[in-house]
Amino acid sequence: METLHLVAPGDVITTDTGFMRGHGTYHSDDGKLVASVAGVVQRINRLISVRPLQSRYAGEVGDVVVGRIVEVQQKRWKVDTFSRLESVLLLSSINLPGGVLRRRSAQDELMMRTYFTEGDLISVSMYKHQLTPTISILPVPLPPVP
Repeated sequence: METLHLVAPGDVITTDTGFMRGHGTYHSDDGKLVASVAGVVQRINRLISVRPLQSRYAGEVGDVVVGRIVEVQQKRWKVDTFSRLESVLLLSSINLPGGVLRRRSAQDELMMRTYFTEGDLISVSMYKHQLTPTISILPVPLPPVP
C-alpha cells in the first residue's frame, strides 16, 4: 500500500529535474519542484501533481444536487449549486403549472418570480457543460403522491 505524502504550499516535493510538473505544483528559480497548494502528492510515471485536500464541487452530468436561486434573469434563473461553475436553469426547462406543454411567452417571462424567487431551494439535475463556464441544469420531478 502506498503511503500518503502531505505537503503545504511552498514545500519542496523533489529536487530531481527529471519530473514534469502537474496541477498544484511549480518549478522554483533553482529548479526544485514545489507545492502551490496543500494536499496529497500524486505521481504518475514522471508527472507529479498535488491533489488539494479541500476544493469546491465540480458538477458532473447526471448529478442530482440541491441548489439555491440567487438571481432571476431574462428567461433564466441563476442557481448556486455550490460548484466551481455557475449554474443556469432556463425558463424553457421547467414544467408550467397545470402541466401545460406550450411555447414560453412574454407573459411566462413576467411570471417567473411566481415560479421561483431568490432564496428558493430546488432539486436539480446537471445535464450539460457549456463552452462558457456554466452548467445547464434541469429541475428534478417530484415522485407522485400516493
